[in-house]
Amino acid sequence: MMPPNEAKPLVTFWGTRGSVPTPGRITEKYGGNTPCVTVRYQDIHAIFDAGTGIRNLGIDLIEEYNKAGKGLSLHLFFSHTHWDHIQGLPFFQPAYMKDTSLTIYGSPRKEHFLASVLKGQMDYEYFPIGMSEFSADMSIQEISEEELHLGEVNIDWQEQVYHPGGSVRYRLGINGKKIVYATDVELNLIFHSHADTKENKVLAQDYLDFIDNADLLIADGQYTEEEYKSKVGWGHSSIQLLLDIAYQAHVKQLAIFHHDPQHSDKFLDELWMKSRSKFHSDYKKMDVFWAREGMTLAI
Repeated sequence: MMPPNEAKPLVTFWGTRGSVPTPGRITEKYGGNTPCVTVRYQDIHAIFDAGTGIRNLGIDLIEEYNKAGKGLSLHLFFSHTHWDHIQGLPFFQPAYMKDTSLTIYGSPRKEHFLASVLKGQMDYEYFPIGMSEFSADMSIQEISEEELHLGEVNIDWQEQVYHPGGSVRYRLGINGKKIVYATDVELNLIFHSHADTKENKVLAQDYLDFIDNADLLIADGQYTEEEYKSKVGWGHSSIQLLLDIAYQAHVKQLAIFHHDPQHSDKFLDELWMKSRSKFHSDYKKMDVFWAREGMTLAI
């Protein structure tokens, strides 16, 4: 029988920033790398998005490989192919190792577009090394089944239409726990009353059902309510709306993710203080936090 701690999936944030990397003094706490999150359970390594945060993940995995002397088996899931979600892949060291097995997944709506986009960013005009230099046993495939099974990790997904070019959200079922990765979607266009159409009612219910009772929801909350007014149609959600929806769906832990490049550590701290207290009373409980680079959670 597995010890209790080993039976828990581990979620690590390697990059939490949206749109563009933001290194520097004012982003040290929450991080400046663009999206990358891992979920590890037993010998399963599931990676979500390959923003610049995947570089540090790769360094960590190489150290692990050198100690264990055992090949790496990795599964990389893309929400979509905007540059902030793919730009770290050329710097992912395990992809250059022949002892690595790397399976990449993306939306079936992209058809062969996923492979061409990933290869395109490593074109000679943009990058000195082509994707053909990857030594890993690598396959790129569109998700074709409603649910994938990686050992004891079950992953299902849904398309998110309110993001330019589309996006995919993922839900992991592991040992009775539910983890949802749902970044880059403009929930305001689905849930606000002015958008109360028959189609949006279906989309709203689909979202609520997908995140219902999640042990951890990692979700796009890039803008404040005030900021969102000038960002309608940009493909990202406002924080207050996300908080209300997550609470409505009985989410246990909510990680606000995809921080705006303009949001400093001080600014995010202030937002956290204002929002967290609302969900900590005896009658209204939901653990709310702002995702921070380097943070690991046992779920």
